[in-house]
Amino acid sequence: MAAFVSAPVLTLSHPVTSVDLPTGGRLDAAAVLSLRAPVTATVADGPVLVLLDVSGVEGVSPSGVAGLLDLLRVVRARGGDLRFFGASTALRHAFTALGLDAVARIYGGHDEARGLLASRAS
Repeated sequence: MAAFVSAPVLTLSHPVTSVDLPTGGRLDAAAVLSLRAPVTATVADGPVLVLLDVSGVEGVSPSGVAGLLDLLRVVRARGGDLRFFGASTALRHAFTALGLDAVARIYGGHDEARGLLASRAS
């Protein structure tokens, strides 16, 4: 059983923003690069919770994981949080294999990622 870090407690001055990954396909540098501008613009005015739907991710490259970590750094540096949700076996496996589940977690669904449901460790 993997240990999960607690999500930061946020005081948000803006509503929750959802940014979705393209459905299906491989998470690589190009896919993450397409998210960089929207995510950066979202957090420009202050802390915000950004939710990424990873349910369609079928494969993950090392550059894709590195890109996600960079997006996480950008959002957390602005006082917000980046949360992943959806059933992506590929991304979950990559997080576990690299020990990244201690840095971020993949929530089961949108409501759980928003904090509307009690979180469950899986």
